[in-house]
Amino acid sequence: MNPLKKIINQLSLIDYLIVVANVIFLGLYFVLSFNNRISHDDFYSMYIVEEFGVIDGVKLIYNQWCTRYVALLISFFITSFLKFKTTLVIYQLFLLLLCSSSIYLFLTGLKNIVNISFTKFKMINYSILISCALFYCSFNIGETWFWLSSSCTYLLSCMVLIFSAGIILTNANTFLNYVVLIACGITIGGSNGTLSLTLLIFLTFFFIFLWAKKSQLSSIKFSSSKVNKCIVLYLIVHLAFIVMYLGNGNQIRSSFFKEISIFTALIDNIKFSEIIFLKIIPEIIPYCLIFAIVASTILTPISAPNSIKSSLKKICFSILFLGLAIYIFQLPITYKTQDIGAERTLYPLAIITFFVFTFCFYQFGKLFTNKKHIQKVLSITALILIIGLNSFQLHNQYHISKSYRESFDNRLIQITQQINNKQILLDPLTESGYLHSAEISNDSNHFTHDQLKLGLKIKGQLKLNNTSR
Repeated sequence: MNPLKKIINQLSLIDYLIVVANVIFLGLYFVLSFNNRISHDDFYSMYIVEEFGVIDGVKLIYNQWCTRYVALLISFFITSFLKFKTTLVIYQLFLLLLCSSSIYLFLTGLKNIVNISFTKFKMINYSILISCALFYCSFNIGETWFWLSSSCTYLLSCMVLIFSAGIILTNANTFLNYVVLIACGITIGGSNGTLSLTLLIFLTFFFIFLWAKKSQLSSIKFSSSKVNKCIVLYLIVHLAFIVMYLGNGNQIRSSFFKEISIFTALIDNIKFSEIIFLKIIPEIIPYCLIFAIVASTILTPISAPNSIKSSLKKICFSILFLGLAIYIFQLPITYKTQDIGAERTLYPLAIITFFVFTFCFYQFGKLFTNKKHIQKVLSITALILIIGLNSFQLHNQYHISKSYRESFDNRLIQITQQINNKQILLDPLTESGYLHSAEISNDSNHFTHDQLKLGLKIKGQLKLNNTSR
């Protein structure tokens, strides 16, 4: 039989709907990637790379302000190629490819645990759908996905962590796996301090759990090879994190915040965690719901149904886990800044929230394994909503992001024309939609003015022409 016909014959209605949803999402993502432009810190990166080069630039910033050396290295490396118009588009497409590949590898390991089998085409199909879910479940899509300086830190480290989890869950135990795992650990530990610390804490709990000779979590058994991979990741992230923590720039940056005791941080963190749980996470719940319904359906194996007591127990445990994850993740931010983390910083919590929702629906699904038609109707309904969402946003974001791109490009022309003036009058940028806006402040002393002036070598004063709105 023709391979293509064989693939088509194996697809269900749900699979077809997922294909449609994915195609529209890929169109949306490409439109946003094509219309994306650099902003704020990216202009400062341009200045650093041009003046000092990539490596010396990383050393300079590491010792003077930001010690996220791996994120800086990646950001500056990409910045050095921004003179080519396609660089940012290629980078954005790479992020989506990495996200989908990480999820693909994760599903490869997960399917053996939940006892289900997928064809390669279905795996790719589901991976793109979950990438779509992680896109919409971001607390701030623009800051997380379409801001070069930010995505190199927060988005990239999250995707690499999922990739690492995939390596750990797979049965393969090759030398190459460990090499890739080491690279992943360095990337996480040298890019995202909060995520690294949270990961180290949870891995420590996991090792204590194993030490207590309780080597079984629910139905998940951890082989010695999986444990060894966890140990390697733990050690590498730890070492990379120490290098980041001990950097002189970290001490300088910390001096801008008030010092508080650990006890005070533990108490204050309760309030901040409540705000995240009750105010920030609810913003993405609608997206988590519709995507989790579909994701849980495709992951539910054909097996004997769970008891209500067992499922409710696991659901309650997962909600408690989410609360614990929020508290632990926010704690170092509270201790250092006495404030809630920025939306881009909290992205790992958005991912955890989506996975918790998926797990909860998965448990509900196991209650009704003999009534697959209920899950099927819910999944089809959710997929129709996803297709509608993607279609609406493709149309909406196409016009918004196109207008933003044109206004940004027009601003560069305005700057070029007035480069020798003492005062440069700029038209405001249009709404950026899902993209991160490069708009500057009305305050001429604001750092966004300084970054733009350094990046584009502007000597005059910048002023927004608000009358042109």
